[in-house]
Amino acid sequence: MGQRTLLKVNDHFLSMTEIKKRLIERKEILYLLQEETGNMNDLLPIPYLFVIADPEGTIIDYCGTELLKGYFERNHMKIGTSSAMNKAGINAIGLSMEKHSASVVIGAEHSNRLFAELSCVCTPIRIKNVIIGYLSLCFHYFHEVTFALPLIEHLAKNIEEKLPQKDPMLQKELTYSLFEQYKLTNREKEIAYGWLENKNVPEIADTYGISQSTVRTFIKKIYAKTRVNHKGAFLRKFT
Repeated sequence: MGQRTLLKVNDHFLSMTEIKKRLIERKEILYLLQEETGNMNDLLPIPYLFVIADPEGTIIDYCGTELLKGYFERNHMKIGTSSAMNKAGINAIGLSMEKHSASVVIGAEHSNRLFAELSCVCTPIRIKNVIIGYLSLCFHYFHEVTFALPLIEHLAKNIEEKLPQKDPMLQKELTYSLFEQYKLTNREKEIAYGWLENKNVPEIADTYGISQSTVRTFIKKIYAKTRVNHKGAFLRKFT
């Protein structure tokens, strides 16, 4: 999975402050991962380890059987370790980052020989077509791999469906990132998001201390940039 231990600042390592920041930012994903995998000991009769990484490929949590948790920790794979391929070589998380899709790395296909005994599958976690993290499942390479990809994709889908309801701020951040693709200004993003929340023109005008005619002008510009011509089409495009 990786050839380094922890990621040093300015040399591929993260400081504890940065690690804590990333954990706080992704806390809802971590809660959902624990929720979704809580009964896996009953469902999976083999040693396993689920690994969650942030969009940059940094491991932010893992859970599973003690056997594989111990194996990871003995090989210095911890929270804060990077799985990006330019730092860790070929591994399932790094490959998913490169492909933006599900990946499978079996045994000796790993760049790091320490992980030649493992098979790992990984899939991106997406909200509104934005990748917000990666979910990976690792187990001993001699077990059949065909069960793992449907399982990991099912778990990721459950997280994708539940996460926006649990984390409204994430929903807003992701919507803003979509607006950026259409080169909306900061004020246009604010008004567009209010429009998505079904606020009317007077409400938006009052929120930002601008006139109603200015709000209508902004909405026309937003429609032009996002290539829609009425509110229904705008809502369908961004919800």
